[in-house]
Amino acid sequence: MTDLVWHSSFSSLTGYSGSSRALVLALEECGMAVRPLYLFDSDDRETALFGPPHPRIAALQRERPLRLDVPQVVYGRGDLFAKNSGSYRVGYTMLEVDRLPEAWVRQANLMDEVWTPTAWGVAMFRASGVSRPVYRVPLGVDLAIFQPGPPRTNLAERTVFLSVFEWGVRKGWDVLLRAYRAAFRPGDAVLLLLKIDCREPAVNPLRALRAALPSPAPAVGLIYNRPLAPAQLAELYRGADCFVLPSRGEGWCMPALEAMACGTPALVTGWSGPTDFVREASGYPLATRGLTPAPADDPLYAGTRWAEPDHDHLVELLRHIHRSRDEARAKGALAAEDAHRWNWDAAAAIIAGRLGAAQHV
Repeated sequence: MTDLVWHSSFSSLTGYSGSSRALVLALEECGMAVRPLYLFDSDDRETALFGPPHPRIAALQRERPLRLDVPQVVYGRGDLFAKNSGSYRVGYTMLEVDRLPEAWVRQANLMDEVWTPTAWGVAMFRASGVSRPVYRVPLGVDLAIFQPGPPRTNLAERTVFLSVFEWGVRKGWDVLLRAYRAAFRPGDAVLLLLKIDCREPAVNPLRALRAALPSPAPAVGLIYNRPLAPAQLAELYRGADCFVLPSRGEGWCMPALEAMACGTPALVTGWSGPTDFVREASGYPLATRGLTPAPADDPLYAGTRWAEPDHDHLVELLRHIHRSRDEARAKGALAAEDAHRWNWDAAAAIIAGRLGAAQHV
């Protein structure tokens, strides 16, 4: 019997797809019968667009009947919640600014309940006007892949700062490069390694990076538009002294948690989603200079605010980590312990508990 329809994407290069695959597989592992359903069109349309899904996802789509008399979770943007056709309707989403768009609020209030990954998000959803019950349902990390490894031997003399992000002003790359150039001289034993993905054909990150780091500048390495398998990404995290992302807002921030699971402390902005799992004892929360208007030309952000990371504090933290690599390693060990709380099995157990409670409402 189908216990749950999971209405989302599974094969695209998005955070929703990656976490959706992991959640469906974890839910099945914990004994739930899940029917994956592609959110934007028919299941075969996703295969045509993005290639074959994970073999088990494809098998569940073939073998499990699609039923509307069971709970259904729509996991994606909040303006897609109206696609929910289940007997008990759950909308599951996140956003990285201080308010939800009105269209998202209207559709959230059509659901039986709403989920978001962080306590910060729960408070923001309620302040935005979501009147239906809102629950914190965290995401996770694959601890079989993202785990600590032996000490780095390459570039051992350098402090390696790693940043992994999709190109855009929200990720604070401009803040990071200004602070890195202010913190260090060209000959200092440091390296800022940037793994950047850019899906906008008209945008040229390389030109922007060159303008932000005129020569001479401290060393920067770049991995650009190169997909990495999870095991390769884990090696990248393990090779860094610190993960750095001074973003202006995050719904969750999976790269920070993956780095932590690999024993690498995270230096991230102390606002929005990462406040759930980055703490002073095991990481480097970055101060902000308050909230500033988000770009009004983006329909999701019109009339909202996000954080402005503190440049001076970032400069101070980068220099401190360079001078105190032993402290960073100790924080990284604690970060790996913290990350064990945030695994996919634990996330699936919370979802199963929520759906079990819903059956008794």
